[in-house]
This record gives sequence, structure tokens and C-alpha cells, in this order.
Amino acid sequence: MNALDRIRKHPSVAALPARWRPVFIEADCEPDGIAPACTDEGHEDTDGSVYGCCPEPVIEVADPHVAEYLAALLNADRGVGR
Repeated sequence: MNALDRIRKHPSVAALPARWRPVFIEADCEPDGIAPACTDEGHEDTDGSVYGCCPEPVIEVADPHVAEYLAALLNADRGVGR
């Protein structure tokens, strides 16, 4: 078993949300973070804003390409699309 397989089985990683999205933490024109997908009925799936209804954690990143990559990577690892 490699290191990635071991960490995937850790309870804290197993408890992470199933679907992630790039989000806007600051009022930027490009995503500067990632967060779990919001399941609130009033929050459209394509809206990258973070509201009070959105689940934690919200993780800030320095580069919008990294935000897109991390969300896609987490979703692929969980077997879900964006």
C-alpha cells in the first residue's frame, strides 16, 4: 500500500465532502479557493460564491489554476465530476 492509499483510508480524509468546487473568497474575478459543493436549494451549482449556507472547509489558495486543479483532483479521487 502506498502513502496515498494509506492517507485515503484515514478517518479525517474519509469524512471529507464528496464534491468540491473552486470558489471566490475575496472579491476577485478568478477563484482563489476551494470549498465543498453547497447543497442548499437556493445556491446554484455554478455559483462560486461562499455564503452562510456553504459547508466548511473553505481553503484559500494563491493561484486560480491551483484552485481549479485541486477541486478537479479531489472530485476525481472521490469518483465524481465537477
